[in-house]
Amino acid sequence: MKRLGLIQITSAAPEYAEAIQDAIEANGGDAKIVSAPQHPGLCLFTEGLVERAPAERDYLALQAALQSYGDVHAVMLNRAAADALHDIGGLSGLCRSIRIERSDKQVFALSFHDTHSIHEDARNIVRALSLPRDDYTLTQRGVCRDVPSEEVSPPPTSASLPGTPVWLVSGGARGVTADCTIELARRTGGSFILLGRSDVTSWPSWLEPETDLKALRGALARNKSHPDVPPTPKEIDRYARKLLAGAEITSTLNAIEAVGARARYVQVDIGNQVGLRAEIDRLVTEEGTITGLIHGAGVLSDGLVDQLDLNSFETVFAPKVTGLETILSCLDLQALTHIGLFSSASAVFGNQGQANYAAANTWLNNVAVQLAATMPATQVKAFCWGPWHGGMVDDALARMFAERGIGLITRPEGARIFADQLLNAPHDQVRFVVGDEWGDV
Repeated sequence: MKRLGLIQITSAAPEYAEAIQDAIEANGGDAKIVSAPQHPGLCLFTEGLVERAPAERDYLALQAALQSYGDVHAVMLNRAAADALHDIGGLSGLCRSIRIERSDKQVFALSFHDTHSIHEDARNIVRALSLPRDDYTLTQRGVCRDVPSEEVSPPPTSASLPGTPVWLVSGGARGVTADCTIELARRTGGSFILLGRSDVTSWPSWLEPETDLKALRGALARNKSHPDVPPTPKEIDRYARKLLAGAEITSTLNAIEAVGARARYVQVDIGNQVGLRAEIDRLVTEEGTITGLIHGAGVLSDGLVDQLDLNSFETVFAPKVTGLETILSCLDLQALTHIGLFSSASAVFGNQGQANYAAANTWLNNVAVQLAATMPATQVKAFCWGPWHGGMVDDALARMFAERGIGLITRPEGARIFADQLLNAPHDQVRFVVGDEWGDV
């Protein structure tokens, strides 16, 4: 401990700061609790342990990291597992993103499992301080680098599901989640309940079908005299987007039913626990007990780390983090045979402009590992997706990936990989990165 010099500990979470100081001193080291780093050297940041909402907690950690000067070796503490999912953090993805954008920052994450004893947690943290600089997770088996396994292979066999499954899918009516849902329906049959924020606006009978937003706006503008068409360009844009969303939802429902499964769409706010619980209770009465959960809801609010504000974190965390917490609180977890979570490779590698998204997906990965450990009869998979062709990747982002030598996952291949792994992969393969190279397996 002495060779580390004076170790600073931020006072954001006072109980942890004091326990860590005691543990350092008990091991012959020197420690000081500070409001912010006061000199170069190792500093343990406790902002990731404060009792706040996950979005606010990770935002506070980001601000603390940015405010420390370059010659501070910052170790950001947070929980990789806890009794309450609310207390789990996502700082390893955040730290990786900071390091990509700010080469002057030496910021790393140290995640640990909540042992119900702050002093035991503190002793475990102190044992890891002499490790080389990297992101680590402290587990019951020891210390490991905080990355999913890279040794994932295609499952050798195909499994069939007993009975008639009932799947609940958030964000599954549109985009790449819809592709995965349709493939899953083809494999398993059963019923699919798709949850989403969009309403289903019927396509006008007088308007030709169209899938391109710009072309649709033009068609509507040329028919401004029609009573269905709003008067201003801004309202036309909004109406066009609603039409395209409704058409995509309808197409997904039809595709699910075309492969032999049942499908229905429910417009609901997955962050509203009271409203969602009432809706799920009604759906269970009508469709049967929900046996599978796919959580694909997500939005982006990109920006460089120096520009991100609390609202951007809350925007990203709302569907992915709060949404999953709310859904799980409304389900009979013992009845679930499968849980599939849509995560991102940004959690594993970090990504410029997506520190908030990387943090939210790291939280999702940690939750997947905890659920798999506490639900041994349930298949739990977190898919750390690379970029999809036709997903949340525009032309500029696609060019950036191409420059890095990263190919896009095609939608048919992504859907196949998703169904293969969720249904057939070994239980202990919980979180893994999926990239374009999987197209050959």
